[in-house]
Amino acid sequence: MSLNYHVIGQRIRNYRRQRNLSQNNVAEGINKSATYISYIESGIKHPSLETLVDLANLLGITADMLLGENLRHTRLVNEVEFQQILNDCTDEEKRFLVEAATALKRILREGRG
Repeated sequence: MSLNYHVIGQRIRNYRRQRNLSQNNVAEGINKSATYISYIESGIKHPSLETLVDLANLLGITADMLLGENLRHTRLVNEVEFQQILNDCTDEEKRFLVEAATALKRILREGRG
């Protein structure tokens, strides 16, 4: 199995933006260049395991959250991500998101049937 570095890069970008960090902030935090961070986020460069761990630590997440779809067992990662989405929502927003997720689940399952 080969890793999908494009997906890893997108996840890094998403978590970086959620934390209102620039590529320069991240680069300084892990002692890399901003250009290198840009290349990682684009999937052009393939970060080492050490760099992935440094990124996860800097972003305050686990490495498996960066690897996401590259892992066979991602249930916990998905649950954590969904919980993070809900954390700062109002009760009304949470109710809407749960209803939307329920409707999407039904549509997905009907499409497979």
